[in-house]
Amino acid sequence: MPANHKPSNLLVWASALAVAFGAVYFGIASCGGYIWHRQAFGLLAAGLALAAVVLPSQVLQALGHKAIFLFVLAVGYFVIEVAVAPFYPGPPQSLSEFAGLFVQALEFGPCR
Repeated sequence: MPANHKPSNLLVWASALAVAFGAVYFGIASCGGYIWHRQAFGLLAAGLALAAVVLPSQVLQALGHKAIFLFVLAVGYFVIEVAVAPFYPGPPQSLSEFAGLFVQALEFGPCR
């Protein structure tokens, strides 16, 4: 197996995809859901991110890259969750409505 295709590289991509899909799910479909869903996702995402940072990979070699990766995961989750929240329970009717709901989700969270 070539050095740039280590299995630990998959953890980096798996954690990024898990965070992105989790943010979409919790932004759109989690209102009124069970709290343990969010807790289980938090444990899964944290475990994947920790494994991606701790295990050596070609994608995250430097300590600075690892710190930036964790920062981007956290901020990316928040931004994606807030960006899709206006689509619950239905899509906004205009760009101005989306902007208003986006700001509301920034202030109060995805479940308004």
